[in-house]
Amino acid sequence: MRDDDKALNELRTLAAARDAFVRRTAIEVIGQHKRGPELRVIVIAAFSDPSDYVRRTACGIVEHWKLAEAHDPLLPLLREAEASTRECALRALAEIWRETDFQAAFDLYSRDPVISVRKEAAWTLRQNATAGDWRRLFGAFSGDQLPRHRSWACEIAETFGDPDVLPALASLTNDDDGHVRKSAARAHQAISARN
Repeated sequence: MRDDDKALNELRTLAAARDAFVRRTAIEVIGQHKRGPELRVIVIAAFSDPSDYVRRTACGIVEHWKLAEAHDPLLPLLREAEASTRECALRALAEIWRETDFQAAFDLYSRDPVISVRKEAAWTLRQNATAGDWRRLFGAFSGDQLPRHRSWACEIAETFGDPDVLPALASLTNDDDGHVRKSAARAHQAISARN
């Protein structure tokens, strides 16, 4: 792949082409190009592209580059009509997370009509759990129908939990799922040993 100024200018031109698939390909190449970050403004501008394919490709680049300056322009994509675009936006957001993103991600976890979006939101929240929001996540995840989320509740409690969460963990040691029982027992033991 050429890395001269002429190549970057060609990518800049192609990123503005009429054909959405040409634009998507140009954005994808920018994301892989060693001088691609020089064209980060084009990647961020792609969030406003009329094509979902282009917007999702830009999300993937932001995720890969961990491009923090794309944070605010990325947020509207969490409300896109296309579920796969919301998922891509969540994956990117997980890499450039700010504590103020909690409510938007939690709303998607709680209310999105598409299960794959709710799962991606749960993973984003799990990756970015903090001492300030762990109780809310524990409460939501521990009652989730997905065993993976109940296990995450236990892991979050193990990291941040106080003795007051021990009764809830004790209940999870009787969960139908073996992974959840094991995570709950480990968290219960860790919290007990700390106190």
